Amino acid sequence: MKKILQFGILLFALLAINTSAFSQKKIKKGVVKFKMNMDAMGGDSPEMAMLGSSSLDFYFKGSMQKMDMKMMDGMMRIQTIIPTDNPKDAAILMDMMGQKIQIIELDEDALVESNNFMNIDGIKEIAYDKDDEKEIAGYGCYAANLKMENGTTMKYYITEKIQPPSSIKKKDNIALKGYPLEMVIDAGQGVEMTFTAKEVLGEFDDKIFKIAEDEYTKMTMEEFEKQMGGLGMGLGN
Repeated sequence: MKKILQFGILLFALLAINTSAFSQKKIKKGVVKFKMNMDAMGGDSPEMAMLGSSSLDFYFKGSMQKMDMKMMDGMMRIQTIIPTDNPKDAAILMDMMGQKIQIIELDEDALVESNNFMNIDGIKEIAYDKDDEKEIAGYGCYAANLKMENGTTMKYYITEKIQPPSSIKKKDNIALKGYPLEMVIDAGQGVEMTFTAKEVLGEFDDKIFKIAEDEYTKMTMEEFEKQMGGLGMGLGN
């Protein structure tokens, strides 16, 4: 169980996103719905099977954005809500088998380090291959192969019909030319994750950005890490 939580935090760090607007229909509001497949190279495990049933949705409207990841058939959920014009008000909501925690006081550097798969710190190079193409969720996409400074690799299928998002904090990083609708990510330890967009929608209920604060225990990231370090939530080894 502890390993499942660690992978959940890893997924947040890799995939929390800044999303702006679709250029295809000139809309300023939308949601991209992804499904995840996980391949544990060298053998299957029950933990990987549970994580492999995960879904990931990205919502955006104006300056507001949200990532909503559900794992283990909804038993574990991580939500990231960021007003890009006021990042200090960003929050991470974690629901782990009934225990609800709201992580607050996230500074800009922390958000940049975990912000998006469009402008990731540590990209060494990107190689585009327009001959390697596929259609995903109704959009024509081509391959972008990323090499990271830490030695990991990622393969994205991107579309230029969707506008790449802007960063929370402007940095001189290498950025993708388009928006990824499929992501194949080397998560390390022999684990490969694939996220594929199944649906791109232009409407959703604005209540998706609301936080039921009375339902959550608030703590800083430091406090959360201390609690998890002591396995204070009853997780087994």
